[in-house]
Amino acid sequence: MYNIIKMKILNGKEVSEKIRDDLKPRIQSLIQKNNRPGIGIILIGDNIESKTYVNMKQKMCKELKMKTELHHLQEDVNQKTVIETIQKLNNSPTIHGIIVQLPLPNNLNTNVILNSVSYEKDVDGFHTLNAGKLYQNRNVDFIPCTPKGCIDLLKYYEIEISKKNAVIIGSSNLVGLPLSMLLLQRGATVTICNENTKDIREHLKNADLVFSCCGVAHIIKEDYVKRDVIIVDIGVNKITDNTNKKGYRLVGDVDYENVKNKASYITPVPGGVGPMTVITLMEQTVKAAELNTNFKL
Repeated sequence: MYNIIKMKILNGKEVSEKIRDDLKPRIQSLIQKNNRPGIGIILIGDNIESKTYVNMKQKMCKELKMKTELHHLQEDVNQKTVIETIQKLNNSPTIHGIIVQLPLPNNLNTNVILNSVSYEKDVDGFHTLNAGKLYQNRNVDFIPCTPKGCIDLLKYYEIEISKKNAVIIGSSNLVGLPLSMLLLQRGATVTICNENTKDIREHLKNADLVFSCCGVAHIIKEDYVKRDVIIVDIGVNKITDNTNKKGYRLVGDVDYENVKNKASYITPVPGGVGPMTVITLMEQTVKAAELNTNFKL
């Protein structure tokens, strides 16, 4: 047995509120220049989780006095109509950032649609040009919000990344791969595990930093990680909970209640990475507005 160490919560909610407060004077300055930051949101279909995420973003925009323009399209919309809607937002002088809420229906080509967004308004950081700049370690204005939020969270708590062994569980283009680049650029030794990895325990046992974004509830157990590990749990999963009036509760990829006894730092789910993703989107939209030169003084 081992002694339970004093664990610290990586409180994304608290950190996001501090970033929010730092954004307010920047937004006010833009409003005074007749350049209120604006986000165009494309929501396709009636996926409940997608609607929830969009509502969260709209709520934060309202709190920050930023403009939102929602385009809610039908599930069976054709790709031409989606791209035309994006082009209207690309050409709008009052919209500085555009997000396409994922996932998209199967009849739509996600890559084509994401690359229809102007790279100058790609505040989600998904455009091929912005991704390419990130992977080449060139100056890039917009980085995928969840990976950037993870890095900013570690930075706030003054957690060193350089010379650390970092393991990422999940290799998506949206989170795992861009996160790996951000870690490499900061001097970490990075291992990426995916569904083809034979034994994730073998990789996790020596990890100083663990980032899980695979979307499998409680896949990371207490005996998978070493003492003093730093864990950033990006996964959000529903599990049945008959004591909850909704019939379920949200948990991460990490078996939080048991793993927290070995971790030096750990994010909760919810309240960890989620708020950082939303506030990073706001931050990058404000940056897009500040970079914009097509407004009337």
